[in-house]
Amino acid sequence: MSGITLTFPIAAGKVESWRRFCQEMSGARRQAYEASRRRLGITRERLALVETAFGSAAVTTLEAHDMGQALEQIIASDLPFDRWHRKQVEELYGVNLTSYEIFLQQAPPSESQELLFEWTLPSGVSD
Repeated sequence: MSGITLTFPIAAGKVESWRRFCQEMSGARRQAYEASRRRLGITRERLALVETAFGSAAVTTLEAHDMGQALEQIIASDLPFDRWHRKQVEELYGVNLTSYEIFLQQAPPSESQELLFEWTLPSGVSD
């Protein structure tokens, strides 16, 4: 299982449109949304609104069996729901996902990864 967290600023004046986008995925487009995510192998998706001093941002967390394949299909799929989803992303965030095709090229895993900090509450310990 792999995951990714994406943060995009929401275009000025588009927060209510973003809320409607989320409502539409959980309402009228729910079946198409679920079918898309199952087809993509996505097992969890969370969308959160974060208000900052610099404006509103959308934080999307995705988990999938194969994140690379899921992202590839999100970017390249010609199915109606996926096209609609990409159009919403472009209108709300100003991001054209099809221009991210370069990220779909498989790069070898990094041999150099340096963990600088990690903390976990020990089990059985509470505040």
